[in-house]
This record gives sequence, C-alpha cells and structure tokens, in this order.
Amino acid sequence: MTASTATSTAAKRRIVDAVFRLVVRGGVGEASLRKVAEESGINIGSVRHYFGSHERLMVAAAEEVGARMQRRLHDALPKTAARSDAAGRRELVEAACRAVLPVSDRAEAIVLVELITAARLRPEFRPLATRMGTDLRAVLRETLEAAHVPDPGVEAERLTALVGGLTFEVVYPHGSSDDELMAEVLRRHIAGLIPE
Repeated sequence: MTASTATSTAAKRRIVDAVFRLVVRGGVGEASLRKVAEESGINIGSVRHYFGSHERLMVAAAEEVGARMQRRLHDALPKTAARSDAAGRRELVEAACRAVLPVSDRAEAIVLVELITAARLRPEFRPLATRMGTDLRAVLRETLEAAHVPDPGVEAERLTALVGGLTFEVVYPHGSSDDELMAEVLRRHIAGLIPE
C-alpha cells in the first residue's frame, strides 16, 4: 500500500466515523457534507472528492455497517459450522443472528435503523435499504439451510422480523436495553426452530 493510498484510506475512515457520530446525534439529515467535514476535521473539498454527495456518504456508512456484520459472521460461523447435532445447529443459527444484530455497538444499530427509517420518505435511500434487507434475508436463509431447518424461506422471514425487531428495540427509547434478555428471546426462538 502506498503512502497516498494509506492516507486516503485513513481519511475515508475518519469521514465514515464522523458520519456515524453525526447520525447517532441527529439522524441522517445531520450528516451533511459540511457537518461531516467539520466533525472529521477534513476539509469539505476532500469529503466531496471521496464521496461526492450526502447519499454516497450514507451508502458508505451502510457499507461499513455491512462490513462489520460480515467480519462478525466470518469470525463466528467457522467455529460453529462443524457440529451437526441439534445443539450445534442451534449454535450456528444463534452465531449468525448475533453477528447481524448490532447490539454490541449501539452506534452501529442507530446508523442502521436511521438509514432504514430514512428510506420511507427519501427515495434515494430505498435501494440501499432494500439491498440491506435482501442481504440479511440471504444470510439467514443460508444459515437456516446449513442448519437443516425445514422451510428455510419462511423461517428466514420470521427470523428477519425478529432480528429487525430486536435491532429497533436497541435503538428506540421504548425498547429493551437488556442484552441478556434479548439473547434469551433469540435462543428460545431458535430452540423452537431446531428442537432436540
């Protein structure tokens, strides 16, 4: 990696981190190019050079959420994929769900929910939200197929609804902030999918 590439990568990272902080504080609308430049300490010309528009900044933030989930999936799934007994199959599904649930990083959960919510009123975010939902369903369906769960398409939809609901619970004030309770809800659902 050249010094120029390393500098560019570091600047993009600072910009995306600034987007996360701004979205957490004030929603998607808070992350204007100008405010992102101020928050990141990178001049607005460079922010425009790297991302060009508010929409592309939000896409970069969503891609970062996806990349984090992908890293967690990569770390979690190989450790659980070897066992074929019911307990091992439940562990596989739980590991996948925990990897896509951004409960360990509340900022990540907020950014995710804010982007999905913004898509309702802002058509420029709809393809992004749709892709995020499609990717989530695909990961869950593949995991359920690997765990030999009957009717994986329908069960992936049910699990998507549960994961989505738990994610919203983390973000909104009326939601539960008890991580262990949410983990138990998830475990019980998975136990129903894969009985002894």
